[in-house]
Amino acid sequence: MNEKRERGTGRIFQRGSVWWIQYYCRGQQIRVSAETTDPKKAARILRTRLSEVTVGVHRDMRRVTYEELREAFYQDYAVNQRKSLRHDKAGDPHMDKVVRLDGFFAGYRVSEIDADLIRKFIADQQAKGLANGSINRSISALRRMFHLASEDGKLRDVPHFPMTKEAGARKGFFERDQYDQLMAVLPDYLKLPVTIGFYTGMREGEILGLDWSQIDFLRSVICLREGETKNDEAREAPIVAQLRTLLEERHAKRQPDCPYVCYRIDRKGHAVKVESFRKAWYSSCVRCGLGKMEQATDDAGKLQIARPRGPHSKPKAKTVYQGMIFHDLRRTGVRNLVRAGVPEKVAMSISGHKTRSVFDRYNITSGKDISEAGKKLELFHSKKSFGDISGTMCTEMQQPVFVKN
Repeated sequence: MNEKRERGTGRIFQRGSVWWIQYYCRGQQIRVSAETTDPKKAARILRTRLSEVTVGVHRDMRRVTYEELREAFYQDYAVNQRKSLRHDKAGDPHMDKVVRLDGFFAGYRVSEIDADLIRKFIADQQAKGLANGSINRSISALRRMFHLASEDGKLRDVPHFPMTKEAGARKGFFERDQYDQLMAVLPDYLKLPVTIGFYTGMREGEILGLDWSQIDFLRSVICLREGETKNDEAREAPIVAQLRTLLEERHAKRQPDCPYVCYRIDRKGHAVKVESFRKAWYSSCVRCGLGKMEQATDDAGKLQIARPRGPHSKPKAKTVYQGMIFHDLRRTGVRNLVRAGVPEKVAMSISGHKTRSVFDRYNITSGKDISEAGKKLELFHSKKSFGDISGTMCTEMQQPVFVKN
């Protein structure tokens, strides 16, 4: 006859070759796999769980769901006032990278989410035609959810999060002739924001949010206020002569009711803030040869049909834009600062980059830069006052050297 176990000691038992543990927490029976075929290891795991129950730090991880992790993730964004957090019409938080997770992990318990399941999520998203960069943003959000839960004591273990290889960072930038071509076809209300972007490297949102109180004509600087930039830090950007001329022209034509630097005139003749200008940008770039509209196809190579605009409209093939984007002006501004000889620390303070690695991605080397480097190298080797590492010396350097004994 088996002896009766002492109350509160729990037990281990086998299911097939795997050992399980059983114990009680707050009057509730818990049975979980020890995930081992060694009874001694199972016994150690049981003792650890019993000690957690004794000191009151035990949590039943089996009932934590993906939805709980997502809620904590949104709360963390809201508390820290992250600018990337959006809300839908109903006022609920909305982020594309989380929506993609919802479509796959909804209803899962956290204990079921492991590296294998995450790889299945990757395959599912790739089959839907999603780019690896977008998939990685979703996985990063999921990883953050797990780490938040671990910090809150809801989880004991955090799984491995496999990532996909992303395409190289975009390397678009404007040469001076391309910028001039674009300025020639742009609508008048877009010339100032494009000029600011070209000469300062400021972000689109920062440019469109500028008001005239931030333009210091006396010091020739644009003042970005704390809390209104991407990293919430204040900074200043210089106003060069070419930009100053355009700023003064727009300042002279401003209307008292519109404080914004980048404004347009609506149909009623009122000055209003420039908002989204995606279509105007696309058409301008296409007109000057810096972009093109291509027919969109699915994974099978079949043409995609755009949604009809009205009940009597005819179906048309869906088109997508390929070419220069506004953010290429930011890369151009950063590169021009460095080419102009501005110290990189100062250039980073003007552009608002916090880390050197991201700054280097914007400081792009073009084919023209390589050609210029070749000319400088050729000039270096053509000078008679220089030799090379082979030990030979140019004529002017071949002077006898007398050494005193």
